[in-house]
Amino acid sequence: MTLTRTRRAPLSVAGLLLAGSLALTACGNTDATPAADAGTPAAVTSIDGQMVSLPASGKPTAVFFFSVGCGECVEGVRSLGEAATAAEKSGAGASFLAVDMDPGESKETIEGFMEYVDAEHVPAAIDEGAALSQRFDVAALSTLIVIDGDGKVTFRATEPDAKTITAELVKAGA
Repeated sequence: MTLTRTRRAPLSVAGLLLAGSLALTACGNTDATPAADAGTPAAVTSIDGQMVSLPASGKPTAVFFFSVGCGECVEGVRSLGEAATAAEKSGAGASFLAVDMDPGESKETIEGFMEYVDAEHVPAAIDEGAALSQRFDVAALSTLIVIDGDGKVTFRATEPDAKTITAELVKAGA
């Protein structure tokens, strides 16, 4: 069956509307929404074999979801690294985690990427089975969430700078 020109337009418009609404709900959403299981820590194993709990020891945690193949993610991971360095220097009680959403990327590839963006000091993990992205309702690459010490998501944004990350961690109790 061949679609005629009059039938393609409504389908194209419907497709654009659907894509637009998905993009708006996935990217740049700054609504502070609680995690599905707020209060119950989530756990993931970092690429260096360490168990990481979210939130980490009751401290606010900044978590950035990325992929090595995502060009837009470079600045976000770099900002996460800058915020982590600032927190370490100031003694702020905050934790940081970079979460690779592509389970096909190797530990070595992720390590190289973290070094390239000057964030090798930030723990990184692979989101196996999309467990963290589902848990914290993250549907798009380049998303940062801040989780307070109780496990509630207090901030969500796309590509925030280091100053914003630091300010939101302070608001969350760092």
